[in-house]
Amino acid sequence: MAVSGPRRILVKVGGETLRAGPDRVRLAGDLAIVVASGALVGVVHGAGPQITALAARLGIASVMQGGRRVTDPVMLEAVGMAMCGQVGPLLLAACLGAGLRAVPIPACAGALVTGRRRPPRRVAGLAEPVDFGQVADVDRVDFALLDALWAGGFLPLISSLVADANGNLLNLNADTLVTALCRAGRFDDVVLVTGVPGVFRNVDDATSHLPSLAAADLPALLASGAIFGGMVAKLEEVQAIVASGVDRVWIVGAADRAICDALDGTPGTRTVVHR
Repeated sequence: MAVSGPRRILVKVGGETLRAGPDRVRLAGDLAIVVASGALVGVVHGAGPQITALAARLGIASVMQGGRRVTDPVMLEAVGMAMCGQVGPLLLAACLGAGLRAVPIPACAGALVTGRRRPPRRVAGLAEPVDFGQVADVDRVDFALLDALWAGGFLPLISSLVADANGNLLNLNADTLVTALCRAGRFDDVVLVTGVPGVFRNVDDATSHLPSLAAADLPALLASGAIFGGMVAKLEEVQAIVASGVDRVWIVGAADRAICDALDGTPGTRTVVHR
């Protein structure tokens, strides 16, 4: 790869791309190539499907409002178990198998992120404000722990559990965590690993793929109605990340070398959004 330090790269991996063992092994091998290039890499992982599945097994109903999980105290226990007891260890094992010095940490570790309980807020389509329960907004980000891990040659695997100033545990949306880290962390690139390799005007038509977009193009693209479903939320996330100061955001699929090939400029199906 042509990547060289101190290039800083944040990789966000959705829980849906971490369910199968071969997918975790593939991701770990990809990360190993990027780390070996000398880049400083952090990984934020989600656990949405795993939380929902575990909650169902425990007889806990999942309540979603505006695409976000309502987290009461019982659901918060399921969130912690799925993130730190299932997804995190499985991803860690795959990374260790790839020779990476990976360290799983919740976002509250070392006060990396301090949050506060989100007040009730309005959600489009609902008449009354929604109380999301034990869900956080970000108060503060402190990069001391990440800097120490990078200085020691470690790869942080970050799950989105935070604490408030009084020591109360809170659930933080992984997309919100990524944006908060980008605002504070001077990342050069963010790579979003998803189930779809980039942006398509029609996800069923390979010829409608959009390989490159300027951030200034996103509002019109979203308003056009050409983008729909989960990609709308993804592009809204990209807008927030670019607005935080990141130069490039890559949307890649869960394929062999998807991350390192994107960062290295190797031809492939993906989308880069640039400032």
